Amino acid sequence: MTPHTKRTLRARLSAWWRGLPLMRAFACYTVICILAASVVSLVAIEVLMTAYDHLDYERNAERLVVDSGPYVYDAATDELVPAVSIDLASGVGDRILFLGLRGGTGRASVEVSGRGAGVYLADTGQKVVYATLDMLRDDATLSIMDWGANYVEEDYAEAGGNPYDPAPLAVGDLASYDARERAERAQVTDELGDTIGRLDAADDDVLVSNVAYYVAQSAESAESFLMLGLRLAAGFSPFVALGVFAVIAFRRFYRMRLAEPLGALHAAADRIAVQDLDFTVDEVRGREFGRLAEAFERMRGSLERAQSELWETAEARRRLNAAFAHDLRTPVTVLKGTLEMARALDAPAEEPGQAPGGARVVPDTVLDTLTAQVSRLEAYAQAMTGVTKLEDRPVRPEPIAFAELGDELVRTARPMVERAGLRLDVHTVDERDGGAPRAGVRGGAGPTADVAVSGEAPLMVDLALADEVLGNMVSNASRYAEHVVALELRVYTRDGGAWLSLTVADDGPGFSSEALHHGCDAFFGEAKSAEHFGLGLAIASTLTRLHGGSVELANGPSGGARVTATVDVGACDADAPEPLPPRGLAKP
Repeated sequence: MTPHTKRTLRARLSAWWRGLPLMRAFACYTVICILAASVVSLVAIEVLMTAYDHLDYERNAERLVVDSGPYVYDAATDELVPAVSIDLASGVGDRILFLGLRGGTGRASVEVSGRGAGVYLADTGQKVVYATLDMLRDDATLSIMDWGANYVEEDYAEAGGNPYDPAPLAVGDLASYDARERAERAQVTDELGDTIGRLDAADDDVLVSNVAYYVAQSAESAESFLMLGLRLAAGFSPFVALGVFAVIAFRRFYRMRLAEPLGALHAAADRIAVQDLDFTVDEVRGREFGRLAEAFERMRGSLERAQSELWETAEARRRLNAAFAHDLRTPVTVLKGTLEMARALDAPAEEPGQAPGGARVVPDTVLDTLTAQVSRLEAYAQAMTGVTKLEDRPVRPEPIAFAELGDELVRTARPMVERAGLRLDVHTVDERDGGAPRAGVRGGAGPTADVAVSGEAPLMVDLALADEVLGNMVSNASRYAEHVVALELRVYTRDGGAWLSLTVADDGPGFSSEALHHGCDAFFGEAKSAEHFGLGLAIASTLTRLHGGSVELANGPSGGARVTATVDVGACDADAPEPLPPRGLAKP
């Protein structure tokens, strides 16, 4: 396989893995988790049980293993003699001859102590020895029981068909039990004639009997705490391994298959929400999230195209308004001059209001009406020119104390309110010390009251811009208020910066539902007049946005309109910022 083929295969596998649906990816993570847990748990079990066996081998290395038998009892020496069994019935019946060999049968070691020649278990290395009555008396793990066989018919009848009793025998009663059972059971030696008798008499190392015994050795139950811990660890290792790998696998699944794609989509949504469309939604993992990312990218592209079109439309409209205002000034100037000439040429020669030939050519009322309309056209052209130039206005914030700023703004608002015959109420709040207002003032028609003095850092404010914003807000409130216009100045901290809130409220009828939505649009108005073209709140909104803030319209809880302008008064650069796009649009 060439390196290029390897890279191509690796790229295809990577693309396949990234594009897996959530369900299949979850299944793959689950399978990998189970396989890894199985391998690790098997290895852990093998290691732990090997350690357990090693400790068990060391613990049992000095422990003797007793040969289970058969044994015959030697009444002369009061001892057990290792024996072999000889089946005399050739598998039919239970006629068995037990031949005891005092020198041992070869099944176990004759010497108990030492590591000399003898018989040892191959798996544990423990020495195998013959049982003795002393061992049976001293070792509670040893017990002796009847081997069985050579029962007579009376034994079967009394026992109901099975005379064998596997209950352990008392070592102290073994002599009497052996003598009684030898006498009561079948005498197999008689069936062999004198051969066995002569063998028993001729060889002192041979003992013949029709009763035998076997020795049971129970396992030593006590084990060390370390061995117990190893055994428990081996038993719980599969569950522990599965739990650990499940946490690792599912955390990675969440991070790679859920958190990462959702994070990318969330970041894209946040940028789209603030109309920052100069980016591309990258490819994300998972078929479902991949399709969602493609939909986000299509939406972003569509919004970018629409925004570009809106921007171009707004720019074209702004240029058209500027051109219209410029072109309108020429005929307005001509009309204004013509009216002035008409007044001069139409001056009375003989009597007031009489032309040389008799009546006036143009009545004064007509001239006054035309002059008023020309003045309105001139003001409208100037307003349009001002609106088109607002977006290009630079913002130059300078440091100013909150108290000084309050005094300046109150001096701007009070004359406007008093000219309308209203009362101005002023309230100031500085929440930078933790949220509690420092002080407040309330002023009526009398002299301006001092604003609370704050020892906090100065605010960065373009005072001329703030004056103009407040002037438009107060002017709008003064037109609709009945008795009182309220002004609240509040400074607070948010997201590590300082913010200034200017709220102007009146006791008038309040905003209509349409005005709440379109009150900041240029040339919007429900009660336009010759002096007002519906530009006040639009200018305030545009200037506030240039200062990094916004304007909100609402109605007070007890009636009346409430306009709040919030501007960023934190640390600002002295340089003029880039002009912002028209309201509701982001610059492409």
